[in-house]
Amino acid sequence: MRLIYVIYFMIVLLLSCTDEPNESSFNVSVKNASVELLEVEAYLQEEIVFNADLNPNENSPSCDYVDEKFRGIFITYCGTDSIVFKFSNNRVYISTDTNSGNFNFSSTRNPLLPNGGFQKSGSTYEFRITQEDFENAFELPE
Repeated sequence: MRLIYVIYFMIVLLLSCTDEPNESSFNVSVKNASVELLEVEAYLQEEIVFNADLNPNENSPSCDYVDEKFRGIFITYCGTDSIVFKFSNNRVYISTDTNSGNFNFSSTRNPLLPNGGFQKSGSTYEFRITQEDFENAFELPE
């Protein structure tokens, strides 16, 4: 009888063990590292959900989330599927969660993707818009 209790106890212990995810907190923002005014517009399903003018050296409000890994400005947590970056000279970048379109940053930079070119500053992951980005931005067709 004692053997049955031992086996039962071992089965209960084995079945009650679960793998807890190793989650971390992430703070994500856009930083205007250019010397120009930058307008940031975030969209979800073609509806604007966020709009901010960032002065030089200014960060946007952060999107904060907890996950097992860094995901960039992820649609599930940040409620954004595209971002428009507008400069004062009417030049833009348009980033989408599918990395499609003709106005994206280079193929290695996209704030909506986890490997999108973020830089860590303290506890915040920043997607930095540089002066070079300003100079290379796309002109909108009329």
